[in-house]
Amino acid sequence: MFDRQQITTRGSITSRGSSFIERHQRRVDLSRNKLYLQRLKRATSLVDQQPPLLNTKTQGGFSVLQEDARMFLDRTNENVRLLLNLSKIKRTGGTLDLVEDPPNVSRSALPHMLRKLDSVQHQNLLLARRLMKIHSRKRGTTPQKWPKRQSLASSVRCPSVMTNRSAFAENEVFTKYIGWDLDLPSDIFEQMRLLRPRVVLHFGLMDGRPLGQVVVQLYTEAAPLVVLQFVRTCMSQRSHEFAVRRIFPRLWLEGYLLGSCNNRSRDTPSLSDPMEFDTRVVSHARYGYVLSCAKEYCVHGFPGGAINFSISFKPLPVAIGQRVGFGRVIRGDKVIEAMEAHGTKNGKISRPLLITHCDML
Repeated sequence: MFDRQQITTRGSITSRGSSFIERHQRRVDLSRNKLYLQRLKRATSLVDQQPPLLNTKTQGGFSVLQEDARMFLDRTNENVRLLLNLSKIKRTGGTLDLVEDPPNVSRSALPHMLRKLDSVQHQNLLLARRLMKIHSRKRGTTPQKWPKRQSLASSVRCPSVMTNRSAFAENEVFTKYIGWDLDLPSDIFEQMRLLRPRVVLHFGLMDGRPLGQVVVQLYTEAAPLVVLQFVRTCMSQRSHEFAVRRIFPRLWLEGYLLGSCNNRSRDTPSLSDPMEFDTRVVSHARYGYVLSCAKEYCVHGFPGGAINFSISFKPLPVAIGQRVGFGRVIRGDKVIEAMEAHGTKNGKISRPLLITHCDML
């Protein structure tokens, strides 16, 4: 028969045995883990874990810099030797591979002294010719009238034209007005005042500091309408109608007479129409500090009636036939030179300039 007690007894025995084996296995596994951890702590790596040592000289390129410097010095030395060889070829006239260098010949100062002596003799000869042309003057009882010295203010480039009245009387200025019904004065002084008026322009900076005054000699026969407008503006002392717009160094100063289109009566000819002019009155190649305007404006008229004029800083031969000169600066050329320093190559003025006062002489 089936015995239950026997079966339960056997099952309990087997369960006890299995639990014992499991606990034993756990102990063994635990001891093995401890041994494994201890081995890991005592383990050493066979690979070198330290960072590699880098050569800073190689990484920084110091060796390359030394090589570059050495190559630069070698190339410089080769160039120096090449230049020395070229100079040697030039000295020897193309002869190369000389056994011995040419002897150093001492240079004498005798040729230079001879040339200087010849120049002195030539100057003495010219002085002797000038002395031979001098004639003695007889002393008389009447006092001699010596010519007046020219003012120091007027430079050689722009002498005054008002001092010699006889030359003005012999000038053929009035010949082209013979056929016209004009009431011209007969006195030379009045003629000079009519055809050679003088105006004074006072220049200054925008901050109020004055630069000086400039005396301008005008030529009526060159451009009568332009000169007439200058005279009217200066007689009325309307200096605000003048404007200095651009300055080109070593060329000219450019200005405008703006009020000419606003102060015109019905009987006055318009400056916007063609007008009379003569380009041969003032020579641009001979004189500096010449007041002029473009010939195109005289042929077709000034745009808007505003006179566009310029004052040259030096003689301008290229302006012959292209510009109409109607005046020259006879006093105050240093003021014009001072204003030249305020200009730039594109014409822009570094410090604003203006005409503070104008008048007639």
